[in-house]
Amino acid sequence: MGLDMNLVKWLTLCALTLGLLSCMKEEEETPEIPASAQEVGTAIAEAWGNTDPLTMEPGDFLAQDTERKIDNATEPFFILQEGIQVKSKTEKPDHFEYVFLYATKVEQQGAVGKESTRETPPLSVYKPDPAAASIASVKTLEKALRPMADDYSMTLGYFQVANLIYACANSEEQNKYCQENLGVDSCEIQCSNLKASEKVVPVPAAIKAQANCGGFADCSYTVKSVAFDWTIVLKKGQSVEKKKVNYSVSMSPDMPFLARMTEVCNRQLYAVQSSQVLVTTCTKQRNYQKGTP
Repeated sequence: MGLDMNLVKWLTLCALTLGLLSCMKEEEETPEIPASAQEVGTAIAEAWGNTDPLTMEPGDFLAQDTERKIDNATEPFFILQEGIQVKSKTEKPDHFEYVFLYATKVEQQGAVGKESTRETPPLSVYKPDPAAASIASVKTLEKALRPMADDYSMTLGYFQVANLIYACANSEEQNKYCQENLGVDSCEIQCSNLKASEKVVPVPAAIKAQANCGGFADCSYTVKSVAFDWTIVLKKGQSVEKKKVNYSVSMSPDMPFLARMTEVCNRQLYAVQSSQVLVTTCTKQRNYQKGTP
């Protein structure tokens, strides 16, 4: 739950540069309508639907952009552009190994930073049993790479969605982590204000520019969205501290496994200097193109 030092530095610089610390208002309190871990997980799993990870084929390409922005600022202070292409798919006795080409371009405070391209370690996707299309039962690598890491490790939309499915669950392991790493007596996850919606929206401009609009009728696709508030309650003695994050995630059942997640966002308060600022981080799909066999 800690805030990485690079983000602290950028938030401080941005807040001071933009003169926002004196005018930022704290996050408005909204009525809390409790939502159970099962309710949140079910809503997200149903929105994801059934899609086979083995539909990923060499040449498939996905582009997505992540932006971090202080509320009320006109421009994001951090942009990460990612390009993900399936390089190879190798069959093993009980699974397939995927290797991806992963390219990044970083822009901080309007200055374009380094670009990089690398080949990822193999990612294993096991051959399906009858239920394996379900997001809860697909076997993948145990290590779910986290987005926005210092080295910008590739994170497929599946991992982000899967993490949110279980985000509201409490466990003894979680409590032990809080005690050992956050220095508290106990911690509890509470979720609330669950909302689910569905609508038809235009495909991203890069898909629209493809021949036949990338195969999408009327250049549109269906998007299912889920939003909820996630709160961690930290207790130490008589002291109780709450930290809240607003999450939202959108998925298109018209998209295959690789590109099914179209957007994921989180919004939360960060302490900067003597004030607090609201920061929103969003990863949005920019392009998807099916590889040529």
